Amino acid sequence: MPNSITVGQVELTRYVQSTFKVKAGAKVVWVDPVIVNAEQIGRDKADLILVTHEHFDHFSVDCINEASRPGTVLVCNNSGVADKMKGSVKAQITVVKEWDSVDVAGVHLKAAPGYNTYHPRNQKTNSFNVGYIFNLGGQSILHTGDTGLVEEFKDLGPVDIALVPIGGTYTMDETEAAKAIKEMIKPRAMALPMHYGYATGGDPNKFRQLVGKAVKVEVLEPVLKVRYQR
Repeated sequence: MPNSITVGQVELTRYVQSTFKVKAGAKVVWVDPVIVNAEQIGRDKADLILVTHEHFDHFSVDCINEASRPGTVLVCNNSGVADKMKGSVKAQITVVKEWDSVDVAGVHLKAAPGYNTYHPRNQKTNSFNVGYIFNLGGQSILHTGDTGLVEEFKDLGPVDIALVPIGGTYTMDETEAAKAIKEMIKPRAMALPMHYGYATGGDPNKFRQLVGKAVKVEVLEPVLKVRYQR
Protein backbone atom coordinates (compact mmCIF):
# COMPACT_ATOMS: atom_id res chain seq x y z
CA MET A 1 0.00 0.00 0.00
CA PRO A 2 1.50 3.37 -0.98
CA ASN A 3 2.27 6.27 1.35
CA SER A 4 1.63 8.85 -1.38
CA ILE A 5 -0.66 9.48 -4.30
CA THR A 6 -0.44 11.97 -7.15
CA VAL A 7 -3.50 13.72 -8.55
CA GLY A 8 -2.64 15.91 -11.51
CA GLN A 9 0.20 18.13 -10.29
CA VAL A 10 -0.43 17.41 -6.60
CA GLU A 11 1.30 14.78 -4.47
CA LEU A 12 -0.26 13.88 -1.11
CA THR A 13 1.67 11.90 1.51
CA ARG A 14 0.18 10.58 4.75
CA TYR A 15 2.56 10.38 7.72
CA VAL A 16 0.48 9.48 10.79
CA GLN A 17 -3.04 10.09 12.11
CA SER A 18 -4.08 13.26 10.18
CA THR A 19 -0.61 14.53 9.24
CA PHE A 20 -0.26 15.15 5.51
CA LYS A 21 2.27 16.77 3.24
CA VAL A 22 0.71 18.21 0.10
CA LYS A 23 3.11 19.24 -2.63
CA ALA A 24 2.74 20.79 -6.07
CA GLY A 25 5.99 21.69 -7.81
CA ALA A 26 8.07 23.70 -5.35
CA LYS A 27 5.06 24.62 -3.18
CA VAL A 28 4.73 22.59 0.05
CA VAL A 29 1.85 22.55 2.54
CA TRP A 30 1.95 20.55 5.79
CA VAL A 31 -1.30 19.88 7.65
CA ASP A 32 -1.30 19.01 11.37
CA PRO A 33 2.38 18.00 11.49
CA VAL A 34 3.16 15.74 14.46
CA ILE A 35 5.88 13.15 15.19
CA VAL A 36 7.68 13.91 11.90
CA ASN A 37 11.37 14.73 12.25
CA ALA A 38 14.11 16.31 10.16
CA GLU A 39 14.76 13.08 8.26
CA GLN A 40 11.13 12.70 7.17
CA ILE A 41 10.73 16.36 6.31
CA GLY A 42 13.99 16.51 4.38
CA ARG A 43 14.04 19.35 1.89
CA ASP A 44 10.27 19.71 1.94
CA LYS A 45 10.12 22.62 4.36
CA ALA A 46 6.72 24.26 4.40
CA ASP A 47 5.56 27.33 2.57
CA LEU A 48 2.35 26.91 4.56
CA ILE A 49 1.44 24.97 7.71
CA LEU A 50 -2.21 24.41 8.63
CA VAL A 51 -3.21 23.48 12.19
CA THR A 52 -6.81 22.33 12.62
CA HIS A 53 -6.78 22.32 16.45
CA GLU A 54 -4.55 21.95 19.47
CA HIS A 55 -4.90 18.28 20.46
CA PHE A 56 -1.55 16.49 20.81
CA ASP A 57 -2.11 14.32 17.73
CA HIS A 58 -2.57 17.40 15.53
CA PHE A 59 -0.36 20.08 17.06
CA SER A 60 3.35 20.00 17.91
CA VAL A 61 5.51 23.09 18.29
CA ASP A 62 8.64 20.99 17.70
CA CYS A 63 7.32 19.58 14.44
CA ILE A 64 6.08 22.97 13.31
CA ASN A 65 9.54 24.39 13.83
CA GLU A 66 11.17 21.43 12.09
CA ALA A 67 8.96 21.97 9.05
CA SER A 68 9.43 25.75 9.00
CA ARG A 69 11.88 27.85 7.06
CA PRO A 70 12.25 31.62 6.71
CA GLY A 71 8.96 32.88 5.31
CA THR A 72 6.79 29.93 6.38
CA VAL A 73 3.23 30.95 7.26
CA LEU A 74 1.21 29.04 9.86
CA VAL A 75 -2.58 29.23 9.87
CA CYS A 76 -4.59 28.24 12.94
CA ASN A 77 -8.18 28.81 14.01
CA ASN A 78 -7.84 29.79 17.61
CA SER A 79 -6.16 32.72 19.28
CA GLY A 80 -5.41 30.42 22.22
CA VAL A 81 -3.37 28.19 19.93
CA ALA A 82 -1.65 31.23 18.51
CA ASP A 83 -0.82 32.46 22.01
CA LYS A 84 0.80 29.12 22.83
CA MET A 85 3.02 29.46 19.79
CA LYS A 86 4.06 33.10 20.09
CA GLY A 87 7.76 33.26 20.75
CA SER A 88 8.04 29.49 20.25
CA VAL A 89 7.62 29.00 16.52
CA LYS A 90 9.59 30.31 13.59
CA ALA A 91 6.58 30.67 11.30
CA GLN A 92 4.45 33.76 10.82
CA ILE A 93 1.03 33.15 12.41
CA THR A 94 -2.35 33.91 10.83
CA VAL A 95 -5.56 33.25 12.80
CA VAL A 96 -8.79 32.47 10.95
CA LYS A 97 -12.35 31.58 11.92
CA GLU A 98 -15.07 29.58 10.18
CA TRP A 99 -15.71 30.63 6.57
CA ASP A 100 -12.80 33.07 6.45
CA SER A 101 -11.04 33.13 3.08
CA VAL A 102 -7.42 34.23 2.94
CA ASP A 103 -4.48 34.18 0.56
CA VAL A 104 -1.28 33.18 2.35
CA ALA A 105 2.08 31.95 1.08
CA GLY A 106 0.70 31.99 -2.45
CA VAL A 107 -2.16 29.65 -1.51
CA HIS A 108 -5.87 30.51 -1.38
CA LEU A 109 -7.72 28.83 1.48
CA LYS A 110 -11.04 28.83 3.28
CA ALA A 111 -11.67 27.73 6.87
CA ALA A 112 -14.48 25.17 7.03
CA PRO A 113 -16.72 24.34 10.01
CA GLY A 114 -15.91 21.06 11.73
CA TYR A 115 -17.15 20.22 15.20
CA ASN A 116 -18.67 17.69 17.60
CA THR A 117 -18.99 17.15 21.36
CA TYR A 118 -15.23 16.83 21.78
CA HIS A 119 -14.44 19.74 19.47
CA PRO A 120 -17.13 22.30 20.36
CA ARG A 121 -18.28 25.07 18.12
CA ASN A 122 -18.32 28.69 19.22
CA GLN A 123 -19.52 31.08 16.55
CA LYS A 124 -19.06 34.12 18.78
CA THR A 125 -15.31 33.59 18.99
CA ASN A 126 -13.54 30.68 17.33
CA SER A 127 -14.47 27.03 17.25
CA PHE A 128 -12.07 24.50 18.74
CA ASN A 129 -11.49 22.85 15.34
CA VAL A 130 -11.75 23.98 11.75
CA GLY A 131 -11.10 22.27 8.48
CA TYR A 132 -9.36 23.88 5.55
CA ILE A 133 -10.13 23.96 1.85
CA PHE A 134 -7.04 25.06 -0.03
CA ASN A 135 -6.17 25.32 -3.70
CA LEU A 136 -2.89 23.84 -4.84
CA GLY A 137 -1.70 22.63 -8.22
CA GLY A 138 -5.12 23.05 -9.77
CA GLN A 139 -6.84 20.94 -7.09
CA SER A 140 -9.25 21.99 -4.35
CA ILE A 141 -8.28 19.99 -1.25
CA LEU A 142 -10.34 19.61 1.94
CA HIS A 143 -8.81 18.52 5.24
CA THR A 144 -11.63 18.44 7.80
CA GLY A 145 -9.60 18.09 10.99
CA ASP A 146 -11.50 16.31 13.79
CA THR A 147 -15.20 16.62 13.14
CA GLY A 148 -18.52 14.91 13.36
CA LEU A 149 -21.02 14.69 10.53
CA VAL A 150 -22.06 18.34 10.17
CA GLU A 151 -24.67 20.01 7.97
CA GLU A 152 -22.16 22.59 6.78
CA PHE A 153 -20.46 19.95 4.64
CA LYS A 154 -23.18 20.65 2.06
CA ASP A 155 -22.14 24.28 1.81
CA LEU A 156 -18.40 23.88 1.24
CA GLY A 157 -18.51 24.32 -2.51
CA PRO A 158 -16.49 22.35 -5.05
CA VAL A 159 -13.89 19.98 -3.62
CA ASP A 160 -11.62 17.71 -5.65
CA ILE A 161 -9.88 15.76 -2.88
CA ALA A 162 -11.39 15.22 0.58
CA LEU A 163 -9.41 14.02 3.61
CA VAL A 164 -11.87 12.80 6.24
CA PRO A 165 -11.53 11.08 9.65
CA ILE A 166 -13.01 7.62 10.14
CA GLY A 167 -11.77 6.60 13.62
CA GLY A 168 -15.09 7.04 15.43
CA THR A 169 -13.45 8.19 18.66
CA TYR A 170 -13.59 12.00 18.73
CA THR A 171 -14.55 12.03 15.01
CA MET A 172 -16.89 10.51 12.45
CA ASP A 173 -16.81 6.75 12.11
CA GLU A 174 -16.67 4.91 8.77
CA THR A 175 -20.45 5.06 8.25
CA GLU A 176 -20.73 8.77 9.00
CA ALA A 177 -17.70 9.60 6.89
CA ALA A 178 -19.09 7.61 3.97
CA LYS A 179 -22.38 9.51 4.22
CA ALA A 180 -20.48 12.81 4.28
CA ILE A 181 -18.53 11.86 1.16
CA LYS A 182 -21.41 10.39 -0.85
CA GLU A 183 -24.19 12.80 0.03
CA MET A 184 -22.64 16.07 1.13
CA ILE A 185 -19.03 16.78 0.16
CA LYS A 186 -19.03 14.77 -3.09
CA PRO A 187 -15.36 15.24 -4.01
CA ARG A 188 -14.78 15.18 -7.74
CA ALA A 189 -11.50 13.24 -7.72
CA MET A 190 -11.28 11.13 -4.56
CA ALA A 191 -11.59 10.71 -0.81
CA LEU A 192 -8.74 9.74 1.51
CA PRO A 193 -9.51 8.37 5.01
CA MET A 194 -7.45 9.58 7.98
CA HIS A 195 -7.45 9.66 11.80
CA TYR A 196 -7.29 5.92 12.36
CA GLY A 197 -4.64 3.40 13.38
CA TYR A 198 -2.65 5.66 15.73
CA ALA A 199 -4.75 6.55 18.77
CA THR A 200 -8.12 5.24 17.57
CA GLY A 201 -9.65 2.39 15.62
CA GLY A 202 -11.19 2.71 12.19
CA ASP A 203 -11.25 0.46 9.12
CA PRO A 204 -10.37 2.15 5.82
CA ASN A 205 -11.60 -0.84 3.82
CA LYS A 206 -15.01 -0.65 5.49
CA PHE A 207 -15.12 3.05 4.60
CA ARG A 208 -14.22 2.27 0.99
CA GLN A 209 -16.94 -0.40 0.78
CA LEU A 210 -19.55 1.96 2.24
CA VAL A 211 -18.68 4.70 -0.24
CA GLY A 212 -18.88 2.16 -3.06
CA LYS A 213 -18.74 3.50 -6.58
CA ALA A 214 -20.09 6.93 -5.69
CA VAL A 215 -16.61 8.41 -5.17
CA LYS A 216 -13.13 6.98 -5.69
CA VAL A 217 -11.47 6.11 -2.37
CA GLU A 218 -7.71 5.74 -2.00
CA VAL A 219 -6.13 4.36 1.17
CA LEU A 220 -2.62 5.51 2.06
CA GLU A 221 -0.33 3.62 4.41
CA PRO A 222 1.19 6.02 6.95
CA VAL A 223 4.91 6.64 6.61
CA LEU A 224 5.21 6.38 10.40
CA LYS A 225 3.83 3.07 11.64
CA VAL A 226 3.48 3.97 15.31
CA ARG A 227 0.80 3.64 17.95
CA TYR A 228 0.02 6.11 20.70
CA GLN A 229 1.23 4.86 24.07
CA ARG A 230 -0.92 6.11 26.94
